[in-house]
Amino acid sequence: MTVAENDLAARARGAYERGRRRWALARGAAAAAVAAVALAGCPAPAAPAACAVGLGVLVAACLWRGGAWARGARLGFLAGLAPCLLPAAARAIRICNGSMCLTLPTVCLTGGVVAGLLLAWMGLRPPGRGDRRFWLAAAAAAILAGATGCFTAGLAGVGGMALGLLAGAAAPVLAARAA
Repeated sequence: MTVAENDLAARARGAYERGRRRWALARGAAAAAVAAVALAGCPAPAAPAACAVGLGVLVAACLWRGGAWARGARLGFLAGLAPCLLPAAARAIRICNGSMCLTLPTVCLTGGVVAGLLLAWMGLRPPGRGDRRFWLAAAAAAILAGATGCFTAGLAGVGGMALGLLAGAAAPVLAARAA
């Protein structure tokens, strides 16, 4: 290759990487915006907002990296939407009155079970099966998305979501190992 060809190849690679970064940042910002819907009616939005921002950064980084990281982040984000948005839906339909709501941890537990089942069901399929990068990205995205919604119920909500996530994921994983 000549110097001009090398320069052209380097410029093309740089343009490709800049475009990929912009694409990933736009999707990360969209993920954070979707998760931020969970803040509607939240009495203390600081911790949930930090989780939404962290989710956006994580999704952008994983999508930019590509491969198993991107597949895991997409699945984790989708799975995490249940515990993320169910508490806001419960507040919207006025299941809760006042600043204390004793039903929100149960809602978070239910959302966590749904997220865990989805993660295990989709994650045990061949593209992600056994890949640690996939599972790390999927778990991190699901936890951050779920925590965005469940932090509105306090630590009991986050704990319920985490227990539900583990319980939901355990059954399909154990069944797959037994088969």
